[in-house]
Amino acid sequence: MKKNFWYLMALLVFLVFFTRPAFAGSQSPESFAENKQWHKLLHYPLAAAKPGYITSDSFYLSANGRRDPLAELTATIKAFYREKKTANPGEKHARCRFPARFKLITRHVDLSPFGQLPAVNCQDYQNWRQQVDIHSLSVVFASGYMGNPASMYGHLFLKLNRSSTRKSDLLNTSLNYGAIVPEQENPVVYVLRGIFGGYDAGYSDQQFYRHHHNYGDVELRDMWEYKLNLSADDVDLIAAHIWEVLGNKFDYYFIDENCAFHIAKLLELVLTEPLIANSSLWVIPSAVAKGLEQANYQDKALLENITFIPSRESVLHDYYRQLTPKQKAIAGELINDGFNFANKGYRQLAVKEQKTILETLFQYQNVIKQKQADAGVVKANTRKLMRERLKLPPGRAIAQGKNSGKKAPHLGMKPSKYSLGVADIDSSKQYLTAGFRMTYFDDLSSSVARNPYANLEMLDFEFISDEKKTRLLRLDLLDLDALHTPGVPWRGETPYAWSVRAGYEAFNNACLDCGIYFVEGDIGKSYRFGENSLAYGMLGGKVFAGHRDDVTVTGKLGLLTSLGGKAKMKLELQQAARLNLSQSYRHRFYGEINYQFAPDWEVRFLLTSSAATLIGLKMNYYWGF
Repeated sequence: MKKNFWYLMALLVFLVFFTRPAFAGSQSPESFAENKQWHKLLHYPLAAAKPGYITSDSFYLSANGRRDPLAELTATIKAFYREKKTANPGEKHARCRFPARFKLITRHVDLSPFGQLPAVNCQDYQNWRQQVDIHSLSVVFASGYMGNPASMYGHLFLKLNRSSTRKSDLLNTSLNYGAIVPEQENPVVYVLRGIFGGYDAGYSDQQFYRHHHNYGDVELRDMWEYKLNLSADDVDLIAAHIWEVLGNKFDYYFIDENCAFHIAKLLELVLTEPLIANSSLWVIPSAVAKGLEQANYQDKALLENITFIPSRESVLHDYYRQLTPKQKAIAGELINDGFNFANKGYRQLAVKEQKTILETLFQYQNVIKQKQADAGVVKANTRKLMRERLKLPPGRAIAQGKNSGKKAPHLGMKPSKYSLGVADIDSSKQYLTAGFRMTYFDDLSSSVARNPYANLEMLDFEFISDEKKTRLLRLDLLDLDALHTPGVPWRGETPYAWSVRAGYEAFNNACLDCGIYFVEGDIGKSYRFGENSLAYGMLGGKVFAGHRDDVTVTGKLGLLTSLGGKAKMKLELQQAARLNLSQSYRHRFYGEINYQFAPDWEVRFLLTSSAATLIGLKMNYYWGF
């Protein structure tokens, strides 16, 4: 008994002198204030001279908290020790507002000089955590949407996955980051304020099905889910920090401080290396996707798996490909005859074939209702479909939404480009050329993980030099085109082609010093033939000023085709005339062949004829932050 007594005393002495309370760490506040994770919690930029990204005053407890990490840490600790003052004070107590700060501070900072922490009941926070029940995190990439300038590069948001699989994945919570834009905002104002600033932005949470419906069902955008392999403790820390930032405001900039940037910063809270380079001057969602795929986390890959989430349009095209020619023909007859299922050909089919057609037509209706104004007709036809389907046995007849070979966005080519080359004009004058493009892809670059007949370039310029002078040959502030927008099966639609371009260029090849500033736009039709060839024709207009001022109408005929697996060619003939047709300009011919000989390298041959003939050869190198 006596022996056991002394053992017990020794254990008590050890506990008193060699252990600390669970809430106390070992660092002083001065030391922890320099901790990188503390700075990440406060959303500080790497440049110490800049204030924190969050502009809401309430997020920082110290008057200098947006710039001074020690002042904010001191104010936070002081607030943690503040006693409750009302009957239900826990809802607004600092420990309830900042659970991630509390987690890190109690883990790392020696709080023993401050005494015992008061008991606080954070019921709202606990209710939210119970509601979202976060078990793991996924980053969801929604593909580019040409209907919104801010979404042309795609969009990123977080999906907070539940621990239980008893509920549908669609009921998981998602976290979005975006600009707060007034209703009915002028499109021009929207673009200008998006680029140069003027909008507040912030995180918002809502159930995943809302994003799934908006992106996949309404805007018909494919999505890829990048599930992350994070520890339970780090998932808990990010979840606590999400609670801290909800409702707070940031400044929004389309080029850099956008959804991709702030989703990446949220995840970097628990990563030792950044997902995007700290020196990034611009951030696009695919760059973050590449960062996720390449990142390591606790000596293993950060990325656990990737899941493709097809849009309704992708599902329809996938189902359509699985129909036999006879089934396609019968389905077309049903559509053209107002979904009259007395169709003789349909009635003679086996039950499984009838179910196959009906399931495809349901997908057809899902897409049509997003594109057809007469919602009443769509609803009436859908009801006919449902009545016919109920007559058949239950069970599916067609495989669901297989990925039709679409590649995940991290597999796409890097977005930025340097180029260097030589040029010759009319075999009499030779030049060196050099260029730079900020983002993203053009008609001739690799088609992996993007629309193969589209161009999306911003800030693309090229200089040309001889022994006497260096000139700006071309500057595309914006160069967009979509030469083939696939039609809906059975609609008999000829795909649209359109382009928009604005910037500066030499008036023609005969006078490189004769520059014009211009805006042009074209719209027309395209026809796809063979495996990878497209012909198009467009009519449009161009307004320009500088060496010459004019408003013209233009016509374009073009061909875009693949020459094997790594080479592409684009040919285009353009004719312009004054708006009143009183004068025609010389036609312009453009031809370019691209060969990709390495993942980040291309060589291109260029021939343009516009008053003089320019022949060029250049090397392109692609890179990204």
